[in-house]
Amino acid sequence: MASKLSSEVDKENFYHQVASAAESGWDFSSRWMRNPPDMTTLATTSIIPVDLNTFIYKMERDIEFFAELTGEHIISKEFSDTAKARQIAIDSILWNSEMEQWLDYWLPADVQCQGVYQWNSKSQNRNIFASNFVPIWLNAYHHSGSVKYVNEAKSKGVMRSLKASGLLHMSGIAASLLNTGQQWDFPNGWAPLQHLIVEGLVNCGSAEAREFAEDIASRWVRTNYTAYKASGVMYEKYDVEVCGRSGGSGEYKHQTGFGWSNGVVLSFLEEFGWPRDKEIVCS
Repeated sequence: MASKLSSEVDKENFYHQVASAAESGWDFSSRWMRNPPDMTTLATTSIIPVDLNTFIYKMERDIEFFAELTGEHIISKEFSDTAKARQIAIDSILWNSEMEQWLDYWLPADVQCQGVYQWNSKSQNRNIFASNFVPIWLNAYHHSGSVKYVNEAKSKGVMRSLKASGLLHMSGIAASLLNTGQQWDFPNGWAPLQHLIVEGLVNCGSAEAREFAEDIASRWVRTNYTAYKASGVMYEKYDVEVCGRSGGSGEYKHQTGFGWSNGVVLSFLEEFGWPRDKEIVCS
């Protein structure tokens, strides 16, 4: 791919973007491309990602909590302030009230990390990815007595948006809506994305959200079970359009094992169970 680029500077930048995309975990996806499916247009380091900031916020809250527990009050206060600032940033920069989703934000290619930067709504990536719904996961981890990250009204909007997004299929939630031949795009579904969203919905507090979460979990357990019965293995990813089919595309042949697939199925069964009269095979 780099051979398509004319200058050494462009090649060096391309390798930098590839490494950053790999580090994101979403290697690779249209999410990081200026002009998908052209991989040479990767611009990972120009993107403020929804999920990365969600995870950092959670870690900041964890450090705040444990520092307070061990008597390190100054550190606890520092991380409390940092987490509050990040929450404000996530909700002001990434949240889109029209779409009722959090959207990755694209910085201009020539932006300098100095001085004041003017936010621009057109810089939000309005393409739909499963990561747009990841912040709802934070509802599962508010401390006792604290306010949930996503309130009830906002949770209802996020749930409504997810249902209408086109991401949910027969066998779970797709990574994106665009089929580029990359593994973190349609039609692949991934265990961590199902788990983050389901866990968030379960902790929204409403019967409707829990019912929706169970529906997603059931689709995912069913496709995992069907594929396992047919092949004797669990897969890294699954095709959400077809029940019982492993996922494809990407830079390598499909992987078996598989830690997060095993763990998420067990988590879903622990949370929801599976009644004896509930159909387990694909219909």
